[in-house]
Amino acid sequence: MNDKGLLYDWSIKNPTDTNATQTIYGRNRNGGARKHAARDLYTDFFERNIKNPKSNVEIVAIADGEVLDEGKFYLDTNQVAILHETSKYGKFIVRYGELDSSRILVNIGDKVKQGQVIGYAGLMLKNGIHPSIVPHKQVMMLHFEYFTNGNDTNVIGKLTDTSKLPFQRRNDIADPLEILQEGYKNTFGGNK
Repeated sequence: MNDKGLLYDWSIKNPTDTNATQTIYGRNRNGGARKHAARDLYTDFFERNIKNPKSNVEIVAIADGEVLDEGKFYLDTNQVAILHETSKYGKFIVRYGELDSSRILVNIGDKVKQGQVIGYAGLMLKNGIHPSIVPHKQVMMLHFEYFTNGNDTNVIGKLTDTSKLPFQRRNDIADPLEILQEGYKNTFGGNK
């Protein structure tokens, strides 16, 4: 569903591309009042009539790191922010968002290893109802945010900043496309 050429292809670079969907970093949200601060990777589709579906899709750390924050995120989902360091990208922070709040497997201060399961994809709910993302379906996803300044680890409650337009995030928010493509290649082989 997320692969190149499919309906929810997250690898499109230009948010104004006519094939770009809401999954793309920089895509307009709220009528253009803000921009999407992540790449969304859809994990599961469930029929609307299924009550409280649970995803079996594990969310894993993309590299070794340390958990800096864990807690509430958006529409009854949670997030985990991890400080990672690699030879290619140096120190950076990834916020793994829209996780199942009842199945977070790490805590602040935990050291994680690349590939370690940190939680499961979650279902967004507003007043108990899943918002319409894909017609007639409930969608679970990973909302993947990338912050380039890994030296600023004071992140609890500070990665989201509604006063900082257009992304409403800390100033070092960046498109995670290159990191995701590298991870895809390392995991599945080939290019995304």
